[in-house]
Amino acid sequence: MTASRTMKTLLIQNQFFLVPELQHEFSRLIFSPQFHSEGQRQFFERRFHELQKWSPALEWKPGTNPEEADLVLAWDAFEERRRFGSKIYGHQNRLFSAADASTLPFPVPEGFTPFREKAERQLPALFPDARLPIDTEVTQALRSYFWDKKLASTYFETRNQLTGPDFSTKFSVYLSCGALDVKHLYNEVRRFEEAFGANKSTTWIIYELLWREYFYWHYQKHQSAYFSENGLKGPKDFSPVKAYSLTELRELKAHPFFHAALQELTTTGFLSNRARQMFASVWLNDLGLSWRSGARLFEEHLIDYDVYSNFGNWMYLAGVGVDPRGKRYFDIDKQLRTYDPEGRYLRAFTGEISP
Repeated sequence: MTASRTMKTLLIQNQFFLVPELQHEFSRLIFSPQFHSEGQRQFFERRFHELQKWSPALEWKPGTNPEEADLVLAWDAFEERRRFGSKIYGHQNRLFSAADASTLPFPVPEGFTPFREKAERQLPALFPDARLPIDTEVTQALRSYFWDKKLASTYFETRNQLTGPDFSTKFSVYLSCGALDVKHLYNEVRRFEEAFGANKSTTWIIYELLWREYFYWHYQKHQSAYFSENGLKGPKDFSPVKAYSLTELRELKAHPFFHAALQELTTTGFLSNRARQMFASVWLNDLGLSWRSGARLFEEHLIDYDVYSNFGNWMYLAGVGVDPRGKRYFDIDKQLRTYDPEGRYLRAFTGEISP
């Protein structure tokens, strides 16, 4: 790519997948992540220092107004396009080409299983155009998970746990911001299978990548319905969503698990997949709060936030998305007995003992 610098300022908001390729077109590069906790700030600062190795002129300026930029790297969703207009760069970190919605090689069905079956027939043995990670933390995480500890062989058995360093891949934190190409992660799983054999765990990791893919492409089909209170189930309702302060949330009378999960979310920027579902169940069923308010809370605090998966999953659990069974309910005490029988989770984040 030639150093034409046809545009002046590149603003990196919450996606930096193509920064090394795009940087030569700009005279100024600004990294302006959004964060609400120390855990988030530390994560993005590490990504900033890694990017600086490739782009020494990169500036750290949280809170920069997008009006100052000629191009904005952000999620290409309804609200981002509305805020940034033609400034937003549409390329997304997806298995299938994501320049526009017409590039998916089949129509998007309304359920994940038919989507998965169609997508699996389109997936190659390996993606030849996968981009190698330039972030050393990502490289080390891949090496540790797949090749040093060989954890991909046991993912299915551990994925629903609530605590510990190795029960989940945690690659979502790198996928969401573009530090890890999802095609490279896919290739890593396939190479692991070649070396050690495929099993239910490796297959399930691919399923998780396809769930992420599904919500992206399903969003392209339904667009703004993802941000409607009625989701896919009724007329669009974009009434204002209440944003709860942490003080308000901490004062709610809810199961101790809720407050433990809230503490983990707002201090570390992470929740396990099982914890997210349990938290959403309390939010929706016990507290009777709007699913969109829950989705906004996750948007503010998750370091692995993906707009499509976040809103798609909240709709799913609230019964206004793609799940035909309606609103999902989790018995929290039973979940804790099953997935955290020693009570480590509550002790870690509230000091309480499981009931």
